[in-house]
Amino acid sequence: MMKMIDRYLYAVSKRLPPSQREDISEELRGLIEDMLDSKVGDREATEQDVEEVLVALGSPSELAAKYGGVKESLIGPRLYYTYISVIKVVLFSILLAMGVVFAIEIIMDPVSILEHFIDFITNTITVAVQALLWVTVCFVIADYNGWNPRSLTKGTHYKWSPKDLPIIPDPKKQIKRSESIIGIIFSILFLIFVTFSNHLIGMFFFENDDLVGVAPFLDQDVIGQYLPIIYLIVAVGVLKECLKLIIGKWTKNLAIFNLLINGVILALIFILLKDNLIWNPHFMQDLTQLSDVEPGTEIYSTIEKIWDNSRLGLVVVFLIGVLIDTVISFYKALRKDASFR
Repeated sequence: MMKMIDRYLYAVSKRLPPSQREDISEELRGLIEDMLDSKVGDREATEQDVEEVLVALGSPSELAAKYGGVKESLIGPRLYYTYISVIKVVLFSILLAMGVVFAIEIIMDPVSILEHFIDFITNTITVAVQALLWVTVCFVIADYNGWNPRSLTKGTHYKWSPKDLPIIPDPKKQIKRSESIIGIIFSILFLIFVTFSNHLIGMFFFENDDLVGVAPFLDQDVIGQYLPIIYLIVAVGVLKECLKLIIGKWTKNLAIFNLLINGVILALIFILLKDNLIWNPHFMQDLTQLSDVEPGTEIYSTIEKIWDNSRLGLVVVFLIGVLIDTVISFYKALRKDASFR
């Protein structure tokens, strides 16, 4: 009986803001115990009694909506707070990245501060609108028919039952919110810097503590041709992290989906990096113009070797990272659950 109550509290609390979960769970547990005492009197409560009390309280989604004050909307109460959390993270990431870009642009060209500020405002709005659209579409699809098949029957013939309560997942299989949030932040940062400030991705050179220039790693003329692929890579990556936030634990289906998404990302990365077209072909020339390094010297040869090997090394590191992520997801998904039923 207590396990059924625990499962009910888990189903309600996971739909609430993290800051309210503990307090509301304690309050709700007391309410359930009071309702049971009133119902059974002096006799011992049975599982049937518990089910009747939970049915009287209503489905976890309805109860969570009442506690959280969420009304019917495009995204239902089951995912509403997760959606709001992701939106906050995305907006914070965009403001942080665009702020850094704005600051660097001012340092490099303080005379054009007004122009940089206008670019900061327009680019921030542009990226924010696109990012919010991606995230909203992902959550609408997930809420409507992706991860809650019962949602389609809401308000029709479907009647909620305590037998529908989800099993409390093994903590070792749960996905940390911080893991997905960090993934979203880095995806947004990557998109902004590559899209709007690819000329700042490179080696910075200073003279007397003053910035004299940057030797960019990327070819600014070519990178623009690959922006659709870059946008797609980021969109797929954000989709993956949103799904991890929505589901909250590793399952076999999620691990398979993670494998497929990683495969898509790898394919897009291969297209992006093939033939080394996106890399700055004049990197070493830019370096010699901005520094004291001269062609033919030992340090020049060392830097050139590092430059050539680092491009291949970046691909290898990325490939290893994706493989590790895939293996870990299957390991956590297929491991046996502890006794949390």
